[in-house]
Amino acid sequence: MDHARKRILISDCDADVLIALERVLEDAGFDTATACTIEETLRLLGQRQFDLVLAADHPPELNCAELLQRLRPAGPPVVALETRPRHPFAESYLLALGAKKIVHKWEPQEVHDAVRELLISQQAEGVKSAVAGTAKLG
Repeated sequence: MDHARKRILISDCDADVLIALERVLEDAGFDTATACTIEETLRLLGQRQFDLVLAADHPPELNCAELLQRLRPAGPPVVALETRPRHPFAESYLLALGAKKIVHKWEPQEVHDAVRELLISQQAEGVKSAVAGTAKLG
């Protein structure tokens, strides 16, 4: 998988999280951008195309559920970053709003694995769609 062309936006109000996840993902070959406010997140999403967004709550600005609602349905896939487990109903709500996964933001390997898994499945879907489109033409 060619990571160099995969762009990931990391959105969190904690600079330590941004630095840690940016380092892990760039070391794995992904292109990253970071945003520490919701305003900056939305601005970057309006300016560039991303393959995936890693998003945490931004108290008191906006929580991840509200960000998912703003990005739906045309936005990039979102992985919700959490610091502790949410109530199962809250997790179900985030998934229903479109979060592809919920991961612990202080577990860089868990974040990396989720990103890799989602981007590989996204790439596989793209290939499947291209093959189906070609089959319809023929």
